[in-house]
Amino acid sequence: MNDLLLALRKHQLWCSLGWNDVLGRYRRSVLGPFWITISMAVTISAMGPLYGSLFGSKSENFILHLALGMIVWGFISSTINESCNIFNDSSGIIKQTDLPFFLYVLRVYYRQLVILLHNCIIIPVVIMINGFAVNKNILLAFPALIIASAAMISIGMIFAIFSTRYRDMSPVIQSVITLLFFVTPIIWSPEQLPEARRAFIDYNLLAYYLDLIRKPIMGEIPEMHTWIVAVIATLITTLISVLLVSKYKNRIVYWL
Repeated sequence: MNDLLLALRKHQLWCSLGWNDVLGRYRRSVLGPFWITISMAVTISAMGPLYGSLFGSKSENFILHLALGMIVWGFISSTINESCNIFNDSSGIIKQTDLPFFLYVLRVYYRQLVILLHNCIIIPVVIMINGFAVNKNILLAFPALIIASAAMISIGMIFAIFSTRYRDMSPVIQSVITLLFFVTPIIWSPEQLPEARRAFIDYNLLAYYLDLIRKPIMGEIPEMHTWIVAVIATLITTLISVLLVSKYKNRIVYWL
């Protein structure tokens, strides 16, 4: 656990690196990361009425459901996908310094968190336009985000190690994440799924984290089963990531 704890203590460093990544990506841009927010808003505006009518959903509930799904999924998928190549992208730093390896994954997490916060501007706009009522259950979204963040960091570390050792893993993981977009309740709701196809949700770990964050904002309380599965999965993935780092941390630099 020393690598993880040391990385957490150096929070100023990975926050600065993550913030610099955001600035570097949108340098000389007038709107900066708000271009992603605008793109997300346009996508939701186009998909909401269309898929709402196709699925026969109530427009005001469905648009908020879709907006939250797209925003949270963007955070989850981007954190996992970009973590796959973080050691390769940071090879120059890794070869010259002795920084904890979790720091690089936390760097990816922080820059995606910044983009998530930018995209969250869309949520109150959707709520006000549709007259959706918000209650105190929204406070549950904060512990849900903490649990999901811990899971994304540990999963990101696992995939980062495998993608560094096996370079073909990165495109495979990205293809799987793209496939999971369609079998995760983002543009559709679990109630619309036939009972025979419940496996798409029951065995989809990312669907639990998505549900955990989205339901409180929509005024609902996630089921206890969802909390239990998410917490246990987070503990397991954290343990696996720590064991992998302890076993392979001395080999990562040679794989680069």
